[in-house]
Amino acid sequence: MHRTLLGIFFAVAFWPIGHAMAEDGTPLNCPAIAAKMTYRECGNPQTPVGKAICNSKLRGFDYLPLADGSIIGAYVKALRAAGIGTADCKALLEWHAGYEKQLAACGTNDQCLLKNMDTYSRTLTKIEDRLQTPLSDAALQRFAGGAWLQSPGEKPTLLLERIRRGLSLYPLPRMALPNGNTLYWGFQPHNATLQSLVIVDRQGTVQLVGAVDGIYLGLPEGKAVPQLEPDAQIALFVRDAQALQQNLPAIRGWAAASLLGFNVECNKPGAAARCFAAETIALPLRAYDLRCRQKVHGKVLVNRCPLPLPKVSGILSPGMFWQ
Repeated sequence: MHRTLLGIFFAVAFWPIGHAMAEDGTPLNCPAIAAKMTYRECGNPQTPVGKAICNSKLRGFDYLPLADGSIIGAYVKALRAAGIGTADCKALLEWHAGYEKQLAACGTNDQCLLKNMDTYSRTLTKIEDRLQTPLSDAALQRFAGGAWLQSPGEKPTLLLERIRRGLSLYPLPRMALPNGNTLYWGFQPHNATLQSLVIVDRQGTVQLVGAVDGIYLGLPEGKAVPQLEPDAQIALFVRDAQALQQNLPAIRGWAAASLLGFNVECNKPGAAARCFAAETIALPLRAYDLRCRQKVHGKVLVNRCPLPLPKVSGILSPGMFWQ
């Protein structure tokens, strides 16, 4: 049964054709489904599968509630990356439904549950890796190459080099966003307060880059008020102002996660107050136009061409960027 389902999934998902539609004729919307996903709560499990997982006698690395939470998190990431109306979306939903049926068939058999969860977890990792849009250095060069950045009191530096310094991490953390884009980020070794972020669309085309300084761990555990460094900034660079409109909620959520150190799950008990503080701080956001033609000594200084920040409400949960 398992081998058959796996074969069907890969046949559908890895050679997608046509559009996937819901019963009402609208395209299947995997990112919207991801936004409504919830974790199974062991305080009051509502289904036989939930009760079996929560009442499992396995402990340690085989603790089923922890494994189940990780699987749901990975499934949500895959849903975000699967898009709207795609064969990938349809196949992923069908595969997950099959997985839930397999869990139900296990009853209260801990080893059966563990085996199916382990297999599905490995499969989800492969699916997510395939669905995620890669970030290429060539795409970064096309987007930011030739522009210079000058901070107060410092010599001009190539924007591309500054972005690369903040991406000195492998593999780069990434998150598929509800709008179909993917956000990559990183930091400079031994200097985690120097960060960079890059947002690409489904085709791998860079939409926005960001040079971030002085916000990482600005709200450590035990603190109620964020404490940013004096030179804290989130400098965003675009070629199309629409990229700001489309991605500001994600950038705000990412910045809040950085303030928290990327290690706070906001839906966990006791985390709400810190997350709220991180989400509501006035961020030092600035935006600049990479089409800038302002030159100083022959260098195009992109920070001479500021852009107004669009009035976009909303923020993605910083818990999305938990590492």
